[in-house]
Amino acid sequence: MSKKDENQEENLTKSQAKRAARKKEIESAKKKAIAGKITGVIIAVAAVAFIGWIIGLMVVKGMNKVSPLEDHSAGLEANGFISGIKASDKIELPDYKNIVVPLSEIDYTDEEVDAAIESYKNANKVLSTEEGLKVADGDVVNIDYVGSIDGVEFEGGKGEGYDLTIGSGAFIEGFEEQLIGAENLSTFNIEVTFPTDYASADLAGMDATFNVTINGIYVLPEFDDAYVAEHLSDKATTVEGYRQYIKDTNKASRLRSYVEKYLTDNTTVKDYDKKYLKTLKSIAKFDDNQNYEYTAMMYKQYLGQDYYSSFEDYIGMSESDYDVSLIMKAQNTYRDLLIYQAIAEQEGLTVDAAYYKGVLVNDGHDEGYYDTQVEMYGEPRVLQMALKEKVLDSVCEMAKVQ
Repeated sequence: MSKKDENQEENLTKSQAKRAARKKEIESAKKKAIAGKITGVIIAVAAVAFIGWIIGLMVVKGMNKVSPLEDHSAGLEANGFISGIKASDKIELPDYKNIVVPLSEIDYTDEEVDAAIESYKNANKVLSTEEGLKVADGDVVNIDYVGSIDGVEFEGGKGEGYDLTIGSGAFIEGFEEQLIGAENLSTFNIEVTFPTDYASADLAGMDATFNVTINGIYVLPEFDDAYVAEHLSDKATTVEGYRQYIKDTNKASRLRSYVEKYLTDNTTVKDYDKKYLKTLKSIAKFDDNQNYEYTAMMYKQYLGQDYYSSFEDYIGMSESDYDVSLIMKAQNTYRDLLIYQAIAEQEGLTVDAAYYKGVLVNDGHDEGYYDTQVEMYGEPRVLQMALKEKVLDSVCEMAKVQ
């Protein structure tokens, strides 16, 4: 091959190499461009997904947001029924007409009756002025006292008609102990020493004399037929009659609790009305806010400072978590309301103001308490509460105790 041919071949090879290199550059650039487009698409998709997640989160939080509602009768008809529904279509009730209750679950024993009477006697001690009685540890005595140091009375050291439980530690060390053994209606002096860390610096570490008069010693009442006839005539006129009253009323109370739990545990809800569930959540939040404000006020009044910094501090969780927790609370409340409305529908039971006033009076309230409740909750809600009482009465009468 001539020198000229060799040069031509070399130039051709260089030209081909350049074209090949250029081709690679172009292909590389295309790949980079495609990769850039893909990355851009991925970033765009991710951004859209993130924005969608944020929006979705905001929507969910908005859906769970609960606003307090003061109107406890909202969503109810005038007779106390939940408006616009037939309760018996929304739940599956157990056979409430044939509930079998084991006697062992509700019986009230003689030992329990004895304990109840003893508790009553202790809560209704009478002040005895009988001479010859002596103060014993644990007694409640009524006293007058005047304290002095070196013959001079000191501020805060005087009291009249004070009920003191011996052994309670209500007075400084040594005071109550020196009353033990003292005779009823007697007057005497006792010597005490104020502790060195006593709240009043003027009295800390000082020796003092208290002149004490025992006005009476509280004793248990003589629980006999005469006492029952005088103090418990609305329940019985004899001790035996009162014992039977205690047994019957407690047995009835236990039966009621058993039936109520049975209905709750054996009822299945088929459908929750979303509108009324929302109402129940709002009412529950209003009640909790009211409790928070009242509790905060009481702490402020008696402690002189804020005990809770906020509603969230009071409930122990964030408000958003609390709002979510209201779902289960509202469902349980709704289930219970459906139970009593459904049975009332099936049994044809209704209530009115006269009926519930009688219930309240029987529970120890005066008739005016009905109006107080109506003012607080509205009459439909009050009648809804009354409906539960009437339904439970009816189901308890049908229950079989064995």
